[in-house]
Amino acid sequence: MLLVGIASFLLFLFFQATGIYGGDSGDLVAAAATFGVPHPPGYPLYTFLGWLLSGLPPVTPAWRVGLLSSLPHAVTVALVYWLVKQLTKQRAAGLFAALSLVGNYLFFLYSVTPEVFALFDLFVIGLTVLLFQWRQTRDIRYLYAAGFIFGLSLTHHHVILFFVPALIYLLYKVSPLKVSLKRSIYKVRPLKVLGCFLIGLLPYFYLPVAGSGSSIINWNKPDTLNNFLRLVTRADYGTFVSGGFYGTLVSQRVVQLKAYAQFLLLDLTPVGIALVLVGLWRLWKDHRHVFWFIAIAFVSMGPVFFFYASFPLVNRFTLGTYERFLLPSYMFFALVIGVGFWHIIERAGVIAGRIGSRMPLLWMGAIGVVVSLYPVSMLGITVWRFWGLSRDRTADNLGRDILASVKPNSLLFLQRDTPLFTTQYVRYGLGVRPDVVAIHTSRLATPDYPKVLARAFPQLSIPAKAGTTFAVELAKANRARFPIATNVPFPVEEGWLWVPQGLVYQLVPKDQVPSVDALMEQNEKMWMTYHDPRAGILSRYNHLMLSDVPDVYAGARFELGKTLLRAGSTDRAREQFEKAIALGGDTQTADAYTFLGLSYLFVRNCEAALAAFARAREASIIPDDSLLLYEGVTYRDCVGDAVRAKELLDAYETVRKKAETPLPTQ
Repeated sequence: MLLVGIASFLLFLFFQATGIYGGDSGDLVAAAATFGVPHPPGYPLYTFLGWLLSGLPPVTPAWRVGLLSSLPHAVTVALVYWLVKQLTKQRAAGLFAALSLVGNYLFFLYSVTPEVFALFDLFVIGLTVLLFQWRQTRDIRYLYAAGFIFGLSLTHHHVILFFVPALIYLLYKVSPLKVSLKRSIYKVRPLKVLGCFLIGLLPYFYLPVAGSGSSIINWNKPDTLNNFLRLVTRADYGTFVSGGFYGTLVSQRVVQLKAYAQFLLLDLTPVGIALVLVGLWRLWKDHRHVFWFIAIAFVSMGPVFFFYASFPLVNRFTLGTYERFLLPSYMFFALVIGVGFWHIIERAGVIAGRIGSRMPLLWMGAIGVVVSLYPVSMLGITVWRFWGLSRDRTADNLGRDILASVKPNSLLFLQRDTPLFTTQYVRYGLGVRPDVVAIHTSRLATPDYPKVLARAFPQLSIPAKAGTTFAVELAKANRARFPIATNVPFPVEEGWLWVPQGLVYQLVPKDQVPSVDALMEQNEKMWMTYHDPRAGILSRYNHLMLSDVPDVYAGARFELGKTLLRAGSTDRAREQFEKAIALGGDTQTADAYTFLGLSYLFVRNCEAALAAFARAREASIIPDDSLLLYEGVTYRDCVGDAVRAKELLDAYETVRKKAETPLPTQ
C-alpha cells in the first residue's frame, strides 16, 4: 500500500503543473498566496493549507498549492488499492484497480493541477475505508475518526452531502445496536462522535480571519456573520447548482444524465464499463453490503447530483466544468473494476480446469496479461496527453498578455472566469505589473467588494454607494488620474468610448478616438508580443477547460474585426475574423464565420459569403436563426436567385414568429 502511494505521488509530481490550469485554479492559488478568500463556499481548509504551502521556497505558487492535488490523490490511489485487496484478498486486483484509476484522464488531470477535487476525493475514499473498517472490526474508534473526517470534509466541499445517503446505509448496516458491547472500546458514545465532528469544522475560522485581512481576493468579505453565511451557503451562486440561468426546465436537467453516460463511455471505454458490470455482479454475490453502498454512492453523487446541479453544456469550458464532478464516480468504478478483473482471472482458472488443462495458473496469467492491457494503454494515452504540462504556461501567459495590454498605472476591470482568474493570479500571486489594479467588475455591485477594494488600494477614489452602476461611477471617479481598461465593455457616459487595445479595451474621450490606421498599428504591435496559446500543451491535446484560453484571444480578434467592419474597413475586418477562426476557440467561431460571411457579402463575393454562413451553421451549438436571414439576403441581393431567397426569408419569418411571445389580450 505504501509503495503504491509513493509510486503514484512520484508520477504525479513529475507531471505537476508549475503554472495554473483553466477554470478556478487561478482564483484558488491567488487566494492561498495572499491569505485571501476564494469564490464560494470559500474552501477554508484547502485555502489555509494552500497558504501554508505557498510559503515553501521552490518553484511557483501554483506548483506549491498543486501539492494539495498530487499528495491527496496519491493517498487515494493507495486506499483504493488497499480496499480492493481487502475485498478480493489479491494484490493483483488492487494493483489493477490502482492502475485503472491513475490512468484515468480526469483523475490524472486533477492530480497534477491546483484544484479542490483531489482533497475532496480523499475525503470520500477516507470515509469509505473508515466505515468499512468499523464494519470489519467493530472498533468504535473508526467511527470517531469518520466523524472528524466528515466535519473536515464540510469545510472543504459541500458536495460531500450527496455522499450522505451511502454513509447512512453503511451506518444502518453496522447499527450501534448491533455492535458488541463486551469491551468499552466498542461502546458508541454519540456525544464523542459529535465532538469529533465539531472539531473537524474548526477550519471555518479561517474565513472570518482572512476576510478581515487586506487581500484583494476576498469573496463576500466573511468577517461578519451575514457575509460568512452568504459565502458558505453560496447564496450569490445558488446552492450546489452551477448557475441560476440554466436548468429551470426538466428537459435541460435530463440532458445532464445523457452527458453523464457519454462521459462514462468516453473515459472508461466499453472495456472499462464491461469490467464495471462484472465487478458489480461479483460484489452482489460476495459483498452485498459493498454493492449497495457503491450503488447508492454512484446514484446520489452521479446522476442525482448532475440532475440537481444542471450545468449549462454549451461549450468546451462548461463541459470541463461538468466533468470535474465525475471524479467520485470514477473512483468508485476503479474499485469495482479491480473486483471485476479478479473475477475474470478466477473464472479463467475454473474454465481451464473444466476443459482438462493441467496449467490453470498459466491460463489465469495469460488472461491477466491480456486484460491488463486496458489500464496500461489508458495510462499510456493519458501520459501522452499530459507530456509537457509541468512546463506549460498557457494560462499564465494569458494573464501576462492581458496585463501587457494596459498602460502603466491602469485600472483594469475584468469579467469572465478565464481572463479574470488568470490575470489575478499573475498580478497578485506572481506580482507581475504591480502598478496595475486588477478589478473584478461583476463584484462591484455587491456591498462588500468596494470595501475590499478601498482597503487594498487606498489611492483609489471609491464612490459612496454600491450598486449596478458602481463600475461606471468608479471609472468616472478615477479616469482623470488612472488609465481605464476592461476586457468586457460596460456602459459609460456620453462622450467616452471603449477602443480595442489588444486583449482589452481602453476608455478614451470621443474626440481622441484613433484613426483606423492608428488603431491597426497599435493593435498589431501588441499582437506581435503576445504568446501563441496553441503552442503549449494544447498543441498535444485539446483539454476542455484550458481550451477556453485561445477563445479569449479569438474573442479579442473577433471584436476588433467588428470594430473595423463598422468603420468600413472590410478587408482588414475579414483578416481579423479569419485569425479569430484560426485560433480554434469554440464560443466565438460561429459568430466569426457569420461576420466573415457578412464581410464577403458587403463586397459581393456571393460564393464565399454563403460558404462562410454554412460553416457558421456547422459551428453553432444553438441554431442561429439569423443565418436564414443573411443567406436569404445573399441569394436575393448578391446571387439574384429570387426563388431560393424567398424560401429562406419565409423560413426566417416563420421561425421568428414562433419565437415571439404574444402579449396577453385584455
